Formats: sequence, structure tokens, C-alpha cells
Amino acid sequence: MIIAVNEHASPYYESIEFDVTTATTDYDVDSNQATFLSVIGPGSVYNKHPTEIIIRTNNTITVKFNTTGNHAITITASDSPLAWRGEVKNIFISNASGNTAAVKIIALP
Repeated sequence: MIIAVNEHASPYYESIEFDVTTATTDYDVDSNQATFLSVIGPGSVYNKHPTEIIIRTNNTITVKFNTTGNHAITITASDSPLAWRGEVKNIFISNASGNTAAVKIIALP
């Protein structure tokens, strides 16, 4: 049995919780959530963008990473949580579910 050990694990993370009302298109997490990229991001405690994002929701939403021009990824309550790896500079969320969506995001270096 092989066990991998991450010797470079970071003690830093961000946890953000907020609601996205129905009929919202491309909600800009960086502009609307002051704590996003406050610990992990350029000029913060950990001076690099997050490279792993975990998103939970109680209603169907779509997310786009980094720009509104990227393809949308649909997350339903039953798909939740979604784990994403890759440099993340911003998140854009749309909600056409007919209900307010409670969103929880964990960002890791």
C-alpha cells in the first residue's frame, strides 16, 4: 500500500456562505463577497490564487470560473458538492431555479 503525504500542505483556506436569488445572472463573487480572495489571493496572506474550489448548494445553479465567457457548469443539490481544480481568479454564479440558492464555497491554495 502506498500512502501519499503532502509535505507542502497549507494552513490557509477560505469559507464563504451567501445566498443567490433566483433570476440572477453571472453574480460576481469577487466583487460581491469581500472575504473571497482575502486570505488566498494576490496581496493577501497566501499570495497566490486558489487552486481548488469546493461548492455546495441547495438549489440548481450554474457556475463559470474566471470569466463570464467560459462554459457554465450546472450544479444541482444532488450533485453538490462540486470540486474544481485549477487556478481560480473569480467565480460567476447564475440561478434560474425559481428559488433562492444557499451557496457555500471553500477555497484552498
